Amino acid sequence: MKKIMKSKVKRVILNASIIAGLVIGLAACDNELNTIGSDILGADQLEDRIQMQEFDVVAWSELLGPVQTNNFSSMPLGSYNDPVYGRTDYSFVTQLSLPSSTPSFGDSPVLDSVVLSIPYYSRVIEIDGDSRVYEIDSLYGGDRYHLQIFQNNYFLNNFNPDAIEDPAVYFSDLGATIDAQKGPLVYETFSYLPSPEEVILTETDENGFVNESERLTPRLRVQLDKPFWENTIINQQGTGNLESNPNFQNYFRGLYFKINSIIDNGNLVHLNINEAEIVFYLTISFVDVGDIDNDGDTLELIEVDSQFSLSFDGNRVSLIDNSINNPSIISDIQAANDDVAGEERLYLKGGPGSMALLDLFGPDLDMNGEADELTQIIENNWIINEASLTFFVDQAAVDAGSTEPERIIIYNFEDDSILADFSLNPSNNALNSNINHLGRLERVDNEDESSQGVKYKLRLTQHINSIINGDIENVRLALAVTQNVNLISNGEVKTPNVAEKVLTGAAISHEGTILHGNLSSDPEKRLRFEIYYTDPNN
Repeated sequence: MKKIMKSKVKRVILNASIIAGLVIGLAACDNELNTIGSDILGADQLEDRIQMQEFDVVAWSELLGPVQTNNFSSMPLGSYNDPVYGRTDYSFVTQLSLPSSTPSFGDSPVLDSVVLSIPYYSRVIEIDGDSRVYEIDSLYGGDRYHLQIFQNNYFLNNFNPDAIEDPAVYFSDLGATIDAQKGPLVYETFSYLPSPEEVILTETDENGFVNESERLTPRLRVQLDKPFWENTIINQQGTGNLESNPNFQNYFRGLYFKINSIIDNGNLVHLNINEAEIVFYLTISFVDVGDIDNDGDTLELIEVDSQFSLSFDGNRVSLIDNSINNPSIISDIQAANDDVAGEERLYLKGGPGSMALLDLFGPDLDMNGEADELTQIIENNWIINEASLTFFVDQAAVDAGSTEPERIIIYNFEDDSILADFSLNPSNNALNSNINHLGRLERVDNEDESSQGVKYKLRLTQHINSIINGDIENVRLALAVTQNVNLISNGEVKTPNVAEKVLTGAAISHEGTILHGNLSSDPEKRLRFEIYYTDPNN
């Protein structure tokens, strides 16, 4: 049951003369405070009058279980071995789509080859003439594994069968169902490891010379079995199976990418599934009624090279296996759920893992519907310069290095919305987006990602001001790891215990961490809720 700690009424905390002077506000940085009111008091006076006070915060952990995964913009594939939470395997199933209804392959088409092409997310790090050197983004681990691709026989609906007005929702635990209904094997490799090499395509000219025709970004690009695809696609020309996408997606229900036989720790990569395709290279024949070759013969049968592509548009589901397979960790999380006193540790794990919940400003002892500390702030008419939460990494429980998540996100648990401090015009660089509100992991050495994580500092100044002004309630907050702080849409939790929704950025995240809670045995590392304020009455 969700609990709301309410402000009694909307309040105005500044009189008209003070409001008239509040014309300058500077965003707080690591070593700076908001200087609202500096024109009234003078900078030196203001600095002398800024004070800091810590307030009560209660935080605890909640297990999530299976989460919605048919709403991902990229598709994770592979295996990730978290040093704390154990190994998680990521397979997926996807529909394919026709480029148009009732495609024509001409008379007596000859299938030359079939190529699967799925780009990785990558960036150029060096240019040498026509050559490009790439680095793959979102690649974790460097060991190989056995990859299999099967025909999928499980039908993925567009709509919820029990409520057709709602879109279908599929969860991370669908893997066993998909695997039980898989069709024939269409491709496999026993040592799959994404390569950062650019893909160079060639063609042979009429004189037999091989020439470079195209350079492509790094990708999974492999040839598929011709007989299977000829029978499945090309030979269906003119039938109802290719008449429309609904018909086609019922006839051919897509592909199932399954990982097997992890070697050492395997690897995990995010696929640019929106640019994925299966390309059919054909030689087609037709009567040259338009005299395309300009030889005057409009009755001859001529041959031309042609291409036909199936895209990966349609429903697709990430299949996540054993997101937390460490029994002792599961027991620890289940035990760390005291929503009254809080907990010693906070457990955060992406995907079907765990999150933390927080209540600010302590108890409501006078039973007036508002936390006592919040009432006191409002009655004091404080000007809030900065409000922040600082979470310290439990360094004794977490391995130092690149496996520590760089970003965590805090949001309104009651309606799964972002806080007022969140910028809706984020940076294109997701790693550094909304950095003032949602600070990155601070390490012992911030220039070395292998060094130990120390803390996260999250600023929620505007959120606290909105509570004090009565614009919003003092709602419960949620804390989660995130793959990308800009992924703020949400999905469902299959079996809601406390949480009914999860942010997409958290659902797609594979990483985890453990933080000190408000009852940490180390007082110096306890969760801190700090407010810097100016008291206009002094």
